[in-house]
Amino acid sequence: MTVSQITEKPATAAEALGAAFVQDPFMSYVFPNNETRERQLTRLFATVLQCSDRNGGTEVASTKEGALAWISGKNFPLSTVSQIQSGLIWTPFTMGLSAFGRLISHESYCEHQVALRASKGFAYLWVLGIHPCARGKGLAKDLVFSALARMKKEGHSACWVRTDSEKNLSFYQHLGFEKIDSGIAPKSQLPYWLFAKELL
Repeated sequence: MTVSQITEKPATAAEALGAAFVQDPFMSYVFPNNETRERQLTRLFATVLQCSDRNGGTEVASTKEGALAWISGKNFPLSTVSQIQSGLIWTPFTMGLSAFGRLISHESYCEHQVALRASKGFAYLWVLGIHPCARGKGLAKDLVFSALARMKKEGHSACWVRTDSEKNLSFYQHLGFEKIDSGIAPKSQLPYWLFAKELL
C-alpha cells in the first residue's frame, strides 16, 4: 500500500472503513494479503453498511471520512432472510471461501458471547471506523453519540460493542462503556473485548 492510498480522502463511507481497518488485527487475519486487503475490506463494508440500514442503522460523517453501523438486538444475530435481503448471503463468494471461513469462525464465537450476556432490548454496535487522514478530529465520538441517541429513541435499553484491538479499550471506557467480558476466540486465537453501555 502506498502513502497516497491511506491519506487520500475517501469517496464513500465503505472506502473510509476499508482504510480504517487495514491494520486491524482481526481483519489482517481474515485478509492476510497486504496488497489486496483494503480493496477487499471496502467491498465487505459496502455490504455491511447496506445490511445495517435494513436491520438497525448507520451513521456517516458528512465528509464520508468515517462511518458506524449497528444492528437492533431483535435482528441479532442476522437471520438468513436478513442476509438475503441485504446481499450479505453472497459474502462467501465475493470475499472467497477461505477468508469467509476465518471471518465467520471468529464472528460467530464472539456473537455467541454477546447473545449469552445481553439483555432483551439491546442494540449492537457492529462497525466503527475513521479514515486515517481524519483521525483526531472527534469524528468517532460524534458518530457513537449520534448512534446512541438514535438507539435510545428507537427503544433500545443498552448498546453492546465488541473490539478486537486493545488500542480501542480506552476509547470505549472514556465514552462510558463498561467492560463485560474478554477472552481469546478458540479458532482464530485472537483476543476480543465486550463492552456495554446502558441507554438511560
